[in-house]
Amino acid sequence: MAGRVRREFTRKGFNRDTQKLFVIAAEGTETEIKYFEEFKSPQWYHNKAVFIEPLRRIDNSSSPSRVLRQLKEFKKEYRLKDGDELWMIIDRDKQSWKISEISDVAQKCQQAKFGFAMSNPAFEFWLLLHITALTDYSEDTKREFLDNRKTGDRTRVEMELLHLLGSFNKSNINTNHFLPHLNLAIQRAEEQDNNAGERWPNQLGSHVYKLIRKLLEQN
Repeated sequence: MAGRVRREFTRKGFNRDTQKLFVIAAEGTETEIKYFEEFKSPQWYHNKAVFIEPLRRIDNSSSPSRVLRQLKEFKKEYRLKDGDELWMIIDRDKQSWKISEISDVAQKCQQAKFGFAMSNPAFEFWLLLHITALTDYSEDTKREFLDNRKTGDRTRVEMELLHLLGSFNKSNINTNHFLPHLNLAIQRAEEQDNNAGERWPNQLGSHVYKLIRKLLEQN
């Protein structure tokens, strides 16, 4: 039996002949999607040789394996070209995911040649790096960020964003708080990345900067 014929990926503004495609699947259904939708707008991203496609999910399942499956389904559905990249954005969230599950997903990403960018403890830590440096905090506070326990319906990092910004709604983030400071976030995340060989940050950190930097450096 013949395999399924892959179809062309089409979107308004996407030119298959002249543009590379970067597909991003994220664990969160709102925060990450809003961030990358705004990032790819002409206000912030000026490279006309790249088209960025954040994938929306039709359900609220947010396990790392579910995010990986979404990328695999996209790859199976559409014809891709050399230079196209598929990226997975997830949280460490040690209260939810065992290290064995994270390791398994990271290995499968590597085998599939997908990009893998984890934030520890969560994507909101990547947002925090846009507006403050970790050197501003005590070791005790850094441990609180890493544990990222909830107070009411907000995590510790979300509480810090609320404190610094005066308002923070993870369901509808105001990207104007963050995107003007993108280069600072990259610099701060890289400074935290003390072991470049690690597949994910085992301490406070975010590898989202690797995806952002790659997008900014595309020819």
